[in-house]
Amino acid sequence: MAIDPIKKLTIICPGSTSRRLVRAIHDLGVVEVINACDRLEGAETVLRRPDVSTDEVDEKLHKIELILNLLNVFAPEQQGFFEGLTPLPLVVEHDEINRTVQEFDLNRVFTAASELDETYRRADRAINEIQNQLRDLAPLEDLPFDISDISGLKRVQLLLGYVRRRDLDLLDPQGEPWRGAAWEVVKPGCLLRKDVSEEEIRHAEEALARAETVKVVFAFLPEAREAVTKALGALEFEEISLPDVPGRVRDQIRQLKGDLAEWQGRLAQVAAKVKEMAELRRSLTILKAFWLGTRNRRAALARGLRGNWTHVMCGYVRTQDLPALEQMLQRQFASSVLVVDDPAPGENVPVSLSMPKRSRPIQLLVQLFGLPSYQSFDPSPFLIVNFYVFFGICFSDVGYGALLIILSLYLAKKTRKYRNLYDFSRMFLYCGISTVIFGAALGSWFGDLYKAEYLGEGNLLLALQSRVALLDPMDKTVVALVLALGIGMLNQFYGIILKMYGALRHREWAAAFCDGFLWLLTLPGMVILISKLLVDTPPALFRVGLWLFGLGAVGLVLTQGRNVKNPISRLLVGVVSLYGIVGSYGCTAFIGDVLSYCRLLALGLTTSIVALSFNMMAGMVRAIPHVGFILFLIILVFGHVFNFLISVLGAFVHAMRLIFVEFFGRFYEGGARPFQPLGFDSPLCIVKKPGEAR
Repeated sequence: MAIDPIKKLTIICPGSTSRRLVRAIHDLGVVEVINACDRLEGAETVLRRPDVSTDEVDEKLHKIELILNLLNVFAPEQQGFFEGLTPLPLVVEHDEINRTVQEFDLNRVFTAASELDETYRRADRAINEIQNQLRDLAPLEDLPFDISDISGLKRVQLLLGYVRRRDLDLLDPQGEPWRGAAWEVVKPGCLLRKDVSEEEIRHAEEALARAETVKVVFAFLPEAREAVTKALGALEFEEISLPDVPGRVRDQIRQLKGDLAEWQGRLAQVAAKVKEMAELRRSLTILKAFWLGTRNRRAALARGLRGNWTHVMCGYVRTQDLPALEQMLQRQFASSVLVVDDPAPGENVPVSLSMPKRSRPIQLLVQLFGLPSYQSFDPSPFLIVNFYVFFGICFSDVGYGALLIILSLYLAKKTRKYRNLYDFSRMFLYCGISTVIFGAALGSWFGDLYKAEYLGEGNLLLALQSRVALLDPMDKTVVALVLALGIGMLNQFYGIILKMYGALRHREWAAAFCDGFLWLLTLPGMVILISKLLVDTPPALFRVGLWLFGLGAVGLVLTQGRNVKNPISRLLVGVVSLYGIVGSYGCTAFIGDVLSYCRLLALGLTTSIVALSFNMMAGMVRAIPHVGFILFLIILVFGHVFNFLISVLGAFVHAMRLIFVEFFGRFYEGGARPFQPLGFDSPLCIVKKPGEAR
């Protein structure tokens, strides 16, 4: 359970074998290739960059991407529950990759797909244009005249638009500026015809009576335009622009609808043909992963340097993989030279973490925060206990823990082929076990569902709860709060010890003593002194606390400013470091961090209280005749499922916060880059190892 030892390497090979060498390293998958210029300073004066082109690969990827995009539009992949949560890669074998690359006729499929894509885009543009035209013409469908008949009028001008129905009474034909103007309300469906039936008129008038705005046509002389326009503006008149279309609007709409149906038919034909290509999705995905890997391989070749006869490649390899690399080079490239060396101090070395399978899930937390530097240590083993304890206390319900275990086992079974998802499922499995343990200790079984009023006297849950419960946090809240704060103090001291451990690994004796050990004297002493304000602390224990705090505080004052040259400034820095403004820690930071662990009690109580509330609601409806028991079950199921989902999210987030902020903040700095060996490493496909079960 540590950071894997890394060696830096330089490979010198004949220029004629450079492409084969990169391919062999790609197939081996153990070397991270870096830019040789970064390793070999000044080498560019005698060596040059190899001339590497990815145009051919990019062209193939463009063709594949076009086909896949077309499939995603018309034949999207049916996703199950897991695929909806996160995209799952294909699991393939090397034989399937090779067979697909050799046998798949990409050019033929691309030609057919590009024709369909062109038809699709042309039809899509046409449909959008027609729909926009129909939307613009819809308000004018009731006009009984040709637009061309009125577009050239000179002696009379027309305005068409919407007026609020309550403002129609303001259109006084005897008043200004309406004298000499004419208007007509356009009744929906009547088209201002003379042959309109009474039934049509009645329906139109009913529609007008319900409408807030009505469509009105105004006719007036040109010299009255300014006055009419001003009056209509006061009425919040909304003008409808007359389109430049031949004939009547309703005839144009009829023609556009016919064109729309024709283009939609073409689009349906495209969709049908694309759906026939859906069976090619797996092959296309494999091809995309293969050509992405090929592009990465050519990019790795471009990171090297070339002379007249040689090619130089630089990178990193894990010490455990070095023998395999040496054997490959001796077997296939006997004329090459391998130079291996240890990384220099302070070098930006990629980081690879290795842990036993049982402990591997906790590495996900470290990866979320950021990998440790190569010169540091892997914090993963030190999180195993406290993270699961924090999660278990926050969730703390036997019933919910059992549900989490069942769900995690199911997820683990479904995701066994996918390492990260499998580890994520196993992490929640261990969280579920911790939840059951702390739920039993704190006496929560789906809240208080074990009570006789819900499940009857002598039920199994009541018997189990009474035997294993150690503390009821709702009854003894102060005791539970003290325990939560005690866990917080221990975790803070644990973080300081790890800080000392990291310093000792680098033989930084002064940092271990001054920034670690002295705080382990000061902070416990301060806690003992503060306890005097709350409880009757024994005098002997109080004196011990006084000595611890005094010795530690004096030591911190004298050492926290050790890098300051001025003696007075050094003492001032030491004094303010006790508060926490400068220095490695601080008394106020300790108090604030410890108080953050109150969330352990708060989250645990919240889970129990919400569960208890749903139990109470279900119990209230149980007595209803005939349907009471059914309502009781419905409320219990939906209520506890809701509480389970909300509480598991809260427990995970807050447990991570206690790790990332209050724990990692004491000793850990992430941000290193991961070790990424050149190989078939694609989020689209996973190559199944020989002998691995499907």
